Order: sequence, then structure tokens, then C-alpha cells
Amino acid sequence: MTDVINPSYTNTSSTPHLIVVGGTSGIGLALARRHQLQGWRVSVVGHNQEKIKTLNQSHPNMITYSCDLAHDIERRKLLQQLSEVGFQRLIYSAGSYFNERIHTLDRVQSDQMLAINLQAFEHVFHWASTQLKRQIEEQPVICPATHTVSDPKLGLICIASIAGVLDYPYASLYAKSKRAMIATASAYRCALQPFNIQVTCIASGYIDTQALRDLNKGDASHKPFIMSPEHAVDNIMQAISEDTELAIFPWPMRYITRILNRLPKPVLHRLLRNKLDK
Repeated sequence: MTDVINPSYTNTSSTPHLIVVGGTSGIGLALARRHQLQGWRVSVVGHNQEKIKTLNQSHPNMITYSCDLAHDIERRKLLQQLSEVGFQRLIYSAGSYFNERIHTLDRVQSDQMLAINLQAFEHVFHWASTQLKRQIEEQPVICPATHTVSDPKLGLICIASIAGVLDYPYASLYAKSKRAMIATASAYRCALQPFNIQVTCIASGYIDTQALRDLNKGDASHKPFIMSPEHAVDNIMQAISEDTELAIFPWPMRYITRILNRLPKPVLHRLLRNKLDK
């Protein structure tokens, strides 16, 4: 069931409002905190009750919503609730990952990964773009040439993965869904340009979050070019500020993927299959 967990939240229309879908931990929470430090009102959507409880205690000024994004009815109820709340920026940071190289996906895992990484993302982005366009149509103004924290450009941001940047047949379901996310964000950016609505997609490398450490027996330091959440947030905020279409970082990974994508598909397929299967 979709619930507003922190009803003490108050709406201050003069303060810009951010919604982070998938923001109770990891990079989503780090982005929520950074925006709050910059003076934004922040609403966070999550499904883990313990994380929501902890967040309410540590950040009582954030409003939290509980929703299983993979559940269609819950997702629709959530968006119906959020339709009553104006916002200037939405970040889709929800994600689901299972290591398909080690374990064969069962039906539940396959459905979960597709639902969170692609289907819910598409649903949320469709809803959010409609809401922002409605704001513009109901309150038409001349769009300023520059924007500030108190008067930000309306925007949609999604957190994809550098795994979605490479185009090769052996890609996992996770990589394919993130690649679809990148393509979808690009289409929205083109479609929303006449409305002066920003769309930015983030395709980062490894970030040293608790989730990544949990997947690597508590230590992910061996991952190539791994970065701290603070460094990742710096890169993301810069990409948002500069209205970047697709932000790929850290820079070594950006150049590596650029080189790999220039290889003939059979060579790339063989190279990555040998590497990923080890």
C-alpha cells in the first residue's frame, strides 16, 4: 500500500521542490541530501520500511512515501498522490540488480528487474513530464535565460549506468534495461525541448555505495575507477547545472566505452564475453 510516511511536511510554494524516486539509500539519498543543503524541499519515494523509518528520524524535514514501484496499483496510487504536489525537478534513482553472470535469473528476479529499471521508469517519466508541461501551460511565463536554486529550470533526471552505454549482443537484462533508459531519456529530451524542460541522464561507473559493497562481500574497492558517493554527486550536480544530455563518468570509463563502441560487433561481443564470464 502507498502511504505518506511523514505527514508533518509543509508545502512552501516559494521553495523549489525535488522528488527523488528511489531515494532512501545510495546515490538517490545522497542527491536528496545535497538538494536539501541547497535549500530545496525534498520528497523521497522508497519501499524499505526500515530505511524510511531511519530517514524520517535523521531528516524529519523530508517527506517520505512508501511504494513498491514494481506493483502497478501502488505505483498509480503514488503518482495520484504526487499529482497534488507541485515540483520543479524529479530524479528517478530506483534500480534493481541481480548478478546474471553468477546466477540464472528466475521469473521473479526477471520481472523485478524489468519492472523497476524500465517499466516503472517509463511510467514515472511519462507522468512527470505531463505534470511539468501542465505547470507551464497553466502559468505561462517567459523562460529566463539563467536559472538559480530559488528559480530552477524544470527538469527530469534519471540514473542509468555505464553498463547501458555499450551496445553488444551479450549484454545482460540489467544492461539492456539501462540502455533503454538512456534512449528513452534522449527521446524525452527532444520532445520536451519546446517546453524548456531539461532532461538529463546519468551513466556512471562504480559508486562505493552500501548496495555495491553488499554485492561484493562487504568490499567493492577492487572495482575499476570506483568513486565515492560524494564525488558522484558532484558530477551529477554539475551535469544538471550544465544541462548535459548524457553524463558519463568517471572520465577513464567514458573514454574506454567510447573506444569499445568503435570495435566491430563480433570483436566486442567476444571480448566482453570472455571478460564478463571470468
